[in-house]
Amino acid sequence: LPDPVAERGLRELVAVRQVGGTMAPITAEQFTVTLENMARAWEDLPEDTRLPKDEEKSFFDDCKQTCLEIIQRWHSGESSHQDREELAAEYKNSPEGAEQLRKDLYSIREDPFVAAADLNLRLVKYTAVPRD
Repeated sequence: LPDPVAERGLRELVAVRQVGGTMAPITAEQFTVTLENMARAWEDLPEDTRLPKDEEKSFFDDCKQTCLEIIQRWHSGESSHQDREELAAEYKNSPEGAEQLRKDLYSIREDPFVAAADLNLRLVKYTAVPRD
């Protein structure tokens, strides 16, 4: 049987080569955890108070403000992410830090685990009936 951890390491190595030899500071695994945490937060809300299904969009469709909010949570300690201190050290709590995070996330958006977590977030976040 294939070793999923080894396979993931190989995928990240391939990604390093595809982006010109440098690894994005946030890994696909770290961002997957972030998306999963976001989905859990939305799951805590009643379905009818979440966003309308007809407004569904990917995290990547409009993420600049969300990137800044994620960084603010890492810096304040409000985030439950196990790597929040490392990530806060990597990304400044500023619009420039948010732009760098956005660029780094775009470089890993095709990772299958990231794509699956993004889809799950959409399924959880957008459950309310359309607005009038």
